[in-house]
Amino acid sequence: MFTAIRRGNPAQAIKAAAAGANVPLWSSSFNYQGTNYPFTMVGTDPSTTNVTTNIPLVIIPVKFKFGSVVIAPGQTACNDTKTPIYRVKNSPLLKSFPFVAGTTNVGTTQYIDAFQRASFWNSVGSVSPNYHVKFSPISQKTVQTIVVPPGVGGILGTFCGSKKVGAVDINYFDAIANNLITTLAIPPTSLALFLDYDVFWTSGGGCCILGYHSTTLSNQTYAVASYSDPGIFSVPIQDIHALSHELGEWMDDPLINNSTPAWGNIGQVSGCQGNLEVGDPLTGTAFNTVLGGFTYHPQELVFFSWFSRQSPSIAVNGWYSFKNSFTTPAAACP
Repeated sequence: MFTAIRRGNPAQAIKAAAAGANVPLWSSSFNYQGTNYPFTMVGTDPSTTNVTTNIPLVIIPVKFKFGSVVIAPGQTACNDTKTPIYRVKNSPLLKSFPFVAGTTNVGTTQYIDAFQRASFWNSVGSVSPNYHVKFSPISQKTVQTIVVPPGVGGILGTFCGSKKVGAVDINYFDAIANNLITTLAIPPTSLALFLDYDVFWTSGGGCCILGYHSTTLSNQTYAVASYSDPGIFSVPIQDIHALSHELGEWMDDPLINNSTPAWGNIGQVSGCQGNLEVGDPLTGTAFNTVLGGFTYHPQELVFFSWFSRQSPSIAVNGWYSFKNSFTTPAAACP
């Protein structure tokens, strides 16, 4: 088994928001112990709007070639009859599912939308019941082939019989991803999603990063994630787990510049960090959703009130995470 190490964004400078076309964004701020923390999220302000925001999603399947070995999301997944592309497109990330937090129905909708509604439930549950941020329409580009030179990646091992698991340097891939956004003419008003299968990313030789979200130099947002087979990692990270992590973080920190009071020593984070990355504190904490006869394992995500230290929480049931794994706000760090 490989150790699961993930991060929310690649090794590049954080860029300030640029003027011009982008996905719909809204901004606000919170105050903690005399310090003001501004933030920007995708969609509209749930405290003042009661509307549905539709974000076009462009899926870009990525096939990697390591010499004669090809690993592609169009291949049948381990112990499955379907491909990762099929599973993602028919998952609760992109299809409607009846999401419940405790006994509260937060919507029959896509998971990231259900999470965001639940995170701001004090508004959504009362004044903004029609508030949504959904992926629509959903389109797919042709499979993009990336040939991996020996110096920037390779095969990590064999899994599930004869299936291979690979790794690629994150900076090498990210340069290609940025170029593809341009050459494929991905509209800046959409989210570009690079999807691969059982190929992970390395940084400084360390493995494994399962996904990240970022912006181009023109501040166009995009996300990258691997659909992974069960049993590769020592924690229950499989199928759409990494993708749910990155889409949730894209929703709440699309420009990768939302600062928070320092938190850490939890989830995938050793030490302290101060950002609104809603996946990092609970990496590896999954829950089951059965849709179309298949059991998916999205990651539990952390609510806004956990980062902002709001007490009581403004989220559903006064919780601090989607399945109530966190029952109090983030602890001070260090």
